[in-house]
Amino acid sequence: MTKCVPQTSRRISKTLAGIAGVFLVASQIQAGPGIESSPSHPLSLYDCISLALNESPLLEASRLDVASATEEARAARGHELPLIDGLASYQLFSGSPTSKFSIVNVGTVGGLGVSHNAENGAVELYSAHLSYPLFRDGSILGLNTGPAEAEKLAKKRNLAWTSKLRREEVIERITTAYITTVSALNRAGYAERRVELLQKQVGITNEQQKQGLMLPIDLKVSKSQLSGAQTLAKILRQQAVAGRIELARALGFQSEHQLYLSNQLPEPPEPPTAEALLGPGLAQHPQLQVQHAVIDQARQDYRLERFRLYPAVTLEGSAVHIDDFGSEGSELYVGAVNVNVPIFDFGTQMSTTRAKLAKYQAERARLSSVTDDLTYQIVNIYQSIYVLSQNILSLEGDVAKADRDLQVIGSQAQQGISPPLTAIEKELHLIARRDDLDGLQVRRLMLYAELQKAAGGAWKWIK
Repeated sequence: MTKCVPQTSRRISKTLAGIAGVFLVASQIQAGPGIESSPSHPLSLYDCISLALNESPLLEASRLDVASATEEARAARGHELPLIDGLASYQLFSGSPTSKFSIVNVGTVGGLGVSHNAENGAVELYSAHLSYPLFRDGSILGLNTGPAEAEKLAKKRNLAWTSKLRREEVIERITTAYITTVSALNRAGYAERRVELLQKQVGITNEQQKQGLMLPIDLKVSKSQLSGAQTLAKILRQQAVAGRIELARALGFQSEHQLYLSNQLPEPPEPPTAEALLGPGLAQHPQLQVQHAVIDQARQDYRLERFRLYPAVTLEGSAVHIDDFGSEGSELYVGAVNVNVPIFDFGTQMSTTRAKLAKYQAERARLSSVTDDLTYQIVNIYQSIYVLSQNILSLEGDVAKADRDLQVIGSQAQQGISPPLTAIEKELHLIARRDDLDGLQVRRLMLYAELQKAAGGAWKWIK
């Protein structure tokens, strides 16, 4: 990622890139739709994101949540419309009647009776029942969108916008995993080169200590540095393996050995203007839209409880036919308008309504807090990118200076006027500076991913 002008730095970069390539496992696989992972086509970050969006169980769950909310809204709509049901039954009875009529099917509308004098009998019964809520829970003849249906529609919008947030979370997670994995693979080259140089340093120090040119403490320090470098190299290898396992699972591969990644990280883009993220477009941020939907849900819940303080009017109608399988039968037709008036419940419904009103007001007040949190998060990321960019500029100067010093020492070593350990120390210093520089550049890329997530996908740094 860093372009160093001096030729020695270029030679070291090629050497380290070759070492890093050892850690990139190549294997032919069958991947997702239209994307292959193979030595001829290693997966880029864009490829990984595309695969993850198709394979993510989180996004699949979000889509199913939206589908569920859609059906709930349709069900709520159906409750506001007329309901017609029918009943057909065949009944056998026996025993002596206690009066002129024996009651058959107690509980059906109409309370029909069948006259008989025999101890045994049979009847067939057919009925149809109509129930039409004329006014109930804020719905008038089912012509308007009542609070119950409106609450479900608001829930659907909430889940739809939440799905967009989940999508950005998946993108940010895959981006972070990809960058850290590829960075670990690339930096493993630095670690291996550092181990190689420190082994040489330990050998030279040991010889000079035997000759009395160096103290035992110098050898102890060199061995300690070598041990630390070996540990670091092992950690980087394990980090790369862990990252490959994470990516393989997220992308739908059966094994991390089927995953072949490109060793090139994306170039950092130009950061967006603050006006683009914090201006009028912020009102369309998914997080704000989620909060608007939550506010609407709370409002409809309040309206629903308030309308339950009002009388409910329902139109009822029934038609019943009953006979004893003979030539004659009986029919009954019933029509009624039921008015249910709440009179007294010790203030239960009033308290419920006030609680829903307080909840609605709380969600409205929370909207400004969500806006402030988003603004604070985006501004903090901008600040972090600025600080990192400053540090990167400073380190680039240090890398150039360390590379120049290495070239000078290399020339002196060829002339025999420079101690052998000096060149090793200079190259170790250059590797350390370049490792630090790459670490900052990787961190800046992850901040761009965080900025895209914080912006709700309004700005995309990977084109």
